[in-house]
Amino acid sequence: MARPISALDVRTQTGAAVRLEYATAAGYACGFDRVALDGSLLDRARAAAVVETASVVTSISLPARPAGYVRLTVAPTDDVDGSSVQQWRARVVVGADGPRSLVARSAGVTATPRLLRKAGMTFHESDPEAETEGRPMVGEFLLGNGWYVGVAPVPGGRLNVGIVVPSEHLGSPLDQVVARTRGLMSDHSGMPVSARTIDERMVALPLRHRVRRASGRGFLLAGDAAGFIDPFTGEGLHRALVSAELAADSITRWLRGDSHALDDYDRHLRARFRTKDVVSWVLQAFLARPALLDYAVRRLAARRRQREVLTLVLTDQVPATRGLDPRFLGRLLAP
Repeated sequence: MARPISALDVRTQTGAAVRLEYATAAGYACGFDRVALDGSLLDRARAAAVVETASVVTSISLPARPAGYVRLTVAPTDDVDGSSVQQWRARVVVGADGPRSLVARSAGVTATPRLLRKAGMTFHESDPEAETEGRPMVGEFLLGNGWYVGVAPVPGGRLNVGIVVPSEHLGSPLDQVVARTRGLMSDHSGMPVSARTIDERMVALPLRHRVRRASGRGFLLAGDAAGFIDPFTGEGLHRALVSAELAADSITRWLRGDSHALDDYDRHLRARFRTKDVVSWVLQAFLARPALLDYAVRRLAARRRQREVLTLVLTDQVPATRGLDPRFLGRLLAP
């Protein structure tokens, strides 16, 4: 289900490079086979509750009063004439439905971001040089002027490729965008530009989104549905699992009569990730300024202690405040 990743090689277009080592007491990082992971989670859900598959929620009506029910319109995915549409009701609905969450839109909490208009693409490529399954490999990042490419080894002899570019780059056909960025990756890291794409390219535009609230009367938002800045720090699954745990606790309290539990979820979720979000914004500032980015990468390469601290912050093994400590930043950026 997962390929161990022992390190991440980070390079800039101008040649600055640093290796972030993941071999810590907590173990390696990893690249997941998302199909296998999602299937395992679905099996666990089936073992714990009734699960309806091959169906889609087409509309949601949230309650007008605290004790009211959420009403959902549900249809099988193969229902072409609307004859099998069902009306469900629930005490609470959890929006774990990603950046363009239907739950968030139904609750009226989506907000249009005005900054950081970027697009993201992700797909898998075959890796003829993949190690034996279970053996650790190294991931790669190439950082350009306002764009980057990340490559993570995953099981099955594959590479998970993620490309983030300014949204205006999508004025060109996707094949041209991918070929251009993969060519740059090959020039700067030696990765083969001719690697074979083996599944559909998924595109997110805009990549960043936010919500005014992550919970309210009859609903909670979890994972990417609760807000997303940028995949550079790579904690999407971590946030999904943490927010799911917080949501489960809040729903349990609410069903037991705590009328503040759903509102408390929003506060707890924001408090849990507020500092890491600041770290993400600081990294975005570096990515937007190539000269400053080169400087920081070269300093990281030369300063082991600061490199180790940043790696622990990015992998959520120490509080994100460590990466914002003025002493840390001073030692990192000092000439």
